[in-house]
Amino acid sequence: MKRVLSCGLIIAMAALLLCSCGSSDKKGHVVTVRDEMLAEEIKVTLKSTTSGESETVTPELKKAEGDEYKDYSLTADTDKYDRMIITSDGSDSIELAVNEYVNGWDISSYGVKPLGLSRPDYEIKSFKYSKVEKDIYIWTPDDYDESSKEKYSVIYMTDGQNLFEERATSYGSWAVAESAQNMMQNSGNKVIIVGIDDSTSNRDSELTPDIGDVANVSDKENYENGTGNYFSDFVYNTVVPYIEKNYNVYSDAAHNAICGSSSGGIESFYIGVEHPEKFGTIGALSPAFGLYDDSTWVKYLKTKKFNKAYPKLYIYNGAADDLEKFLLEGAQSMPQNLDKINYPKGKITLKTYDKGQHNEAYWRAVFPEFLKIMFTPEK
Repeated sequence: MKRVLSCGLIIAMAALLLCSCGSSDKKGHVVTVRDEMLAEEIKVTLKSTTSGESETVTPELKKAEGDEYKDYSLTADTDKYDRMIITSDGSDSIELAVNEYVNGWDISSYGVKPLGLSRPDYEIKSFKYSKVEKDIYIWTPDDYDESSKEKYSVIYMTDGQNLFEERATSYGSWAVAESAQNMMQNSGNKVIIVGIDDSTSNRDSELTPDIGDVANVSDKENYENGTGNYFSDFVYNTVVPYIEKNYNVYSDAAHNAICGSSSGGIESFYIGVEHPEKFGTIGALSPAFGLYDDSTWVKYLKTKKFNKAYPKLYIYNGAADDLEKFLLEGAQSMPQNLDKINYPKGKITLKTYDKGQHNEAYWRAVFPEFLKIMFTPEK
């Protein structure tokens, strides 16, 4: 005799089967931790810079490549957490960005860097700058095809000499190509990165816009009458047109960003504010806003006509060394200065880190946060 199951029973059984199959799945984004130091124990603490919530997990060992490295895997709820700390044999890493664009982080004797390329390739072009030649570093991803009609976004960055090479400085580089590759692998976004060299002894002046009287620093002579206005014109009138003529890139603000740190942070902010129709996102990491009093900033900002083209602004600052402590006050007051000209609050993201120091290791650790700001569509 054939048994006939009721329609309701079949539906109930199917639902139960689906629930049991998915019960072991944890919500979130899979992140790899590559340990080249071959630690005995690895743990990861996920935390939210917004709510302060945290959670410590033991990642799963996925691969052990002999004496070269171990790969661990964990699932991070990136809707809840935005930072992670890797604990290797009891020693904590610095805070590292974690979001859906991050494939993972690599621990080595070099420090911690984004999982990815070991040595990105880039072109160097030279342009006349005042009475000298200035190098421009242009990185395109491996799949970039100049014969294709597919367009790419562009991130223009100061201190181009510190962006790509692992040993560029004693603190390493920003490793921006690795972070960008991670982002592209996890999204439909495409990007190239253009770095402008600032390795000369004239850097302090070159990356300081002249918006008023310099204050709050003992070595004013290095910053007074800064030539950042000339640098801004160079980026906007020379570098950007060259890139847009010779590469498959978008020309609208939504697909173009300007980013830098320290003096490069204040200069990037200045360039973005001067040209909001071109740069839709500004990254100002450990920015030297403190060179000017708040009153000077407000006076300058009131002269700007945004015409509703307000760039998204990402500000990051540490607080663990004397320079970061000095810069922190300016970073924290800039949103208030912008509020006085009715700059939309929702366009501004301020992130601080008490243990953050003034060097490339910390800027590369949070660069994926900047990428998320840039590539998250506005509602």
